Amino acid sequence: MSNIPTSRPRSDWAWFLLPAFVPAALALAVLQGGANTSLFLAWNDASRALPAEFWAGITNIASTGGAFALLAIALHWQPRWAAAALLALPAGSLYAHGLKKLFQEARPGAVLDPDEIWIVGKTLKANAFPSGHSVTAFGIGAAVALCCLAPGRRWLAWVALAIAALAAFSRVAVGAHWPLDIFAGAAGGWLCGALGVWWSGRWQFWTRASGIRTMAVLIGLSSLWLFFDDLGYPEGLWMQYLLAAAGCAGAGYAMIRPVPRSRT
Repeated sequence: MSNIPTSRPRSDWAWFLLPAFVPAALALAVLQGGANTSLFLAWNDASRALPAEFWAGITNIASTGGAFALLAIALHWQPRWAAAALLALPAGSLYAHGLKKLFQEARPGAVLDPDEIWIVGKTLKANAFPSGHSVTAFGIGAAVALCCLAPGRRWLAWVALAIAALAAFSRVAVGAHWPLDIFAGAAGGWLCGALGVWWSGRWQFWTRASGIRTMAVLIGLSSLWLFFDDLGYPEGLWMQYLLAAAGCAGAGYAMIRPVPRSRT
């Protein structure tokens, strides 16, 4: 029998909604106040206090391959996290790439004077809105956080939310996105992640050994490719290779020792 609750207290529903509502409200405030450029310049300049290697490493966590490699570490113990993230992936991809194609907004590197901004990695110029990295970060963050609302585990939800927020901010730090992009990406990503959690509660393939092994193969291959992929941030190769190694190890362990029982 599944141990997934059929009803949730109000505090849990706040976790489903508030992390999407807050960045959505901030996006509207930035848009209406015309503060997108000024906020970007202030935040981008403040980011120089930390080295390029730090921000490049953090932004690589929010790449699709990097985020799933991070999940692979816990795949054996918490297969539902990966299941919810995988089920959120189609909606997240449609949201990010659909809006990018629709709006085709220029990035800071295409609009601002190069002397005004700090750019880490490649200079990106097109398809700014929304930030795909932010969609991924908050989608994965929601997949973890919303599975960790039981008493005694809620601190994991806060950790997931904090990592997602830092990864999203890194997109401004490296000069790749406007604040409006990361707020919109965060809001949409969280809702997509919540959809994945909901779906994983109904399609519980992650409770079976075959389901865990299938996820291990998919995430393992993605992690292996991460060794060779060009993410555009040579300063963050240290994190890229670390994630790739951890993802391969986690997926390999889950493949050898799947846990065919319900997890929340």
